[in-house]
Amino acid sequence: MQEHTRPALAPYRWRIRGAIAVFIAGMLALAVLNLPKGFDTNLSKIVAGKPALVFVYDSNLLISNQQAREMNKAREILAEKLHFLIADTGRPDAQLFMQQHQAARAQLLLFAADGSLLNKTQALVTAEELLVLFNKSLAPK
Repeated sequence: MQEHTRPALAPYRWRIRGAIAVFIAGMLALAVLNLPKGFDTNLSKIVAGKPALVFVYDSNLLISNQQAREMNKAREILAEKLHFLIADTGRPDAQLFMQQHQAARAQLLLFAADGSLLNKTQALVTAEELLVLFNKSLAPK
């Protein structure tokens, strides 16, 4: 009687596991590279002499990176007039901020120089819309 042998599956399983590990590592690296650069996380600047725009950033949401790019565009024009801040949901101070202002992930909050909340809106807000929001709410009359 002829004996049938099954091909060894172990090497294939290791290749699949290796491919999955490489994929996960690549996704993590991509996430780190896409974090917003140059945004201040010091939320005490909300009452630091000029208005502040705070974005509640959640690294698990794709829209967060899109919104950060739009904020960068607006910051090129408004950097002297407005603090651009990030409340990173992974930080305890951001969690407290969210509770205090009943803010949700991916929301933008616009504060006057005295710290009073002027506007709260959900992302995605384009750079042009941010400029209009600023001019409507804060620009000198």
